[in-house]
Amino acid sequence: MSLGLCCQFLEPRTKRDLSIVYENSINEQSMQLGKYKEGAYPLHYIKSVYHNNVDEIIRVIPKLIQNNIKCFRLSSNLFPLWEFNNHIIKEDAVLIQKLNHCGHLFKSHNIRVTTHPGQFTVLSSDNPQVIQNSIVELDYHAWVFDQFNLSHSPYNAINIHGGKGDRSAKLIQSILALPHHIKSRLTLENDETCYNITDLLFIHKETGVPVCFDSHHHSFNNNGLSHHDAFHQALSTWKDTGAKPLQHISNTIPGQENGSYTARRKHSDYIHHIPLEQYTALVNDSIDLEVEAKMKNLAVIHLQQNLDAISLSTNTI
Repeated sequence: MSLGLCCQFLEPRTKRDLSIVYENSINEQSMQLGKYKEGAYPLHYIKSVYHNNVDEIIRVIPKLIQNNIKCFRLSSNLFPLWEFNNHIIKEDAVLIQKLNHCGHLFKSHNIRVTTHPGQFTVLSSDNPQVIQNSIVELDYHAWVFDQFNLSHSPYNAINIHGGKGDRSAKLIQSILALPHHIKSRLTLENDETCYNITDLLFIHKETGVPVCFDSHHHSFNNNGLSHHDAFHQALSTWKDTGAKPLQHISNTIPGQENGSYTARRKHSDYIHHIPLEQYTALVNDSIDLEVEAKMKNLAVIHLQQNLDAISLSTNTI
């Protein structure tokens, strides 16, 4: 069974009133664009942020190993303000060595590494500048994976959504023009409104990019496909990649199943039910399943320990 953790690792902290809260133990630092443009960050500080963020990833890897977490989604904010400072990063030999070491640790412990660029990565935009900015963002993720010495394969997925609706031709055009180190790792995830599994199957046929099936999103935007058919059609897009299929699982917060659209979209703390197809594939270790739940590693561990008690269903709302 291979479950994936997304970006954070929660650990308990006891407050002054002796109550316990769970906080992200990966101390990832960021920088604000406005302050950067005002010159608020000296060079030594910028470098310290980048070194800290890579050190924090190296520090979390033993925790992944200890908890048998075999798939890890890397934060998109490893190198904040990359577009302004990538020359600083690329010229830092010690930082490059740390990235090499980080990749070695992931690979030597058979931990799959993926990433999920944010909502502004839109290859189907009508605005050429948005597409160019998206390519810069994708190039950043691919460069990091290259420094990790990870495969040029969707096994190390750079996973994105289709973006602007009814723009399949533009999305296909943009994907086909991508350089190999990006396109070879690209996966497309179905979303709740614009690109369902049927849409992505068409794009896959034109580009070869496999589909990362999100069963929760499918519950909102299914185009008449059952979970069974959507699961298997998405799975078929991976057959020529040589990579284990990647999928997502999340649930609506219990009690909100009949709530508003916004309420039903929000992720629950833990996974409490799972489609039969994903359950069977997980047991058979034929997919890697990233757990998108608010309690992060605690939700992954809970699912590991309670999989047999999780309810099976034809949807995940």
